[in-house]
Amino acid sequence: MPGHDGIWLVHELQRQHPQTAVVLATAYNELLDAETVQPEVADLLIKPFQRDRFELAVDRGRQWRKEALEELRWHAQLGLELTDGVNSVITDLQTRALDGTDEAEALLAIGLERVPHTMAHAERVTRYAVSVAAELGLAPDEVTLLELSARFHDIGKAPMPLALLTKPSPLTPGEVAVMRRHAEAGGEILRATCTLSHLAPVVVASHEAFGGGGYPSQLSGDAIPLASRIISVADTYDAMTQTRFYRQRLSSADAVSELLRCSPSQFDPVIVDAFVGVLGRH
Repeated sequence: MPGHDGIWLVHELQRQHPQTAVVLATAYNELLDAETVQPEVADLLIKPFQRDRFELAVDRGRQWRKEALEELRWHAQLGLELTDGVNSVITDLQTRALDGTDEAEALLAIGLERVPHTMAHAERVTRYAVSVAAELGLAPDEVTLLELSARFHDIGKAPMPLALLTKPSPLTPGEVAVMRRHAEAGGEILRATCTLSHLAPVVVASHEAFGGGGYPSQLSGDAIPLASRIISVADTYDAMTQTRFYRQRLSSADAVSELLRCSPSQFDPVIVDAFVGVLGRH
């Protein structure tokens, strides 16, 4: 492989065939501690090696592939549960609307029934966002859009599988990928309404990063709606200052430091400045 080495091949195999178990044999002892290899290989053989060591590597490869396939099936199951959950929320919402309930009130009620902690978080984010809007001098129609979008920015978590919402430890990378689909799930729910569909673009983009690299569309800068940029800052601050299953809350000062550190790579600096100004007066 002119110009490439075994580690490059490992990365390529994992990129193109992620469920393939790889056993890497090499004469370089320093690879034993190489972070660039683990956990992408099932085992690492240092030459010369005995037959029994090779047999062990093959067994480890079988176990690695078994776990990889189980994880793939698990992620597929989560994806199906999410799809079913979105359809369930939409059906519930449409039923309540047909009974004469205002769509915003109906959706709020559904959120409170399914994910009360998430909706409590959304209310705090809404208060922060409206305060930032006043700081920036936004027009009344912009404030209305922002307020409703902030209230429903995490509504896509209502149909999320309970296994993800209640997991007491950090999510695996694959589970994070499923959880991140809540932005698009929220947009799908909102687009199914008659009176809230205009919120969908703001909600879907509320997890984009100002410098790019966010999700789901990797938008950046002014391509991200202003309301989404405001929600992103308020959402992150509130999340950092609340206790989670797997970590303690940050102090307000530490959370602000993190916002400043991640500006402008993740957050719009203008929004961060306005947010800090609001916090300074309250």
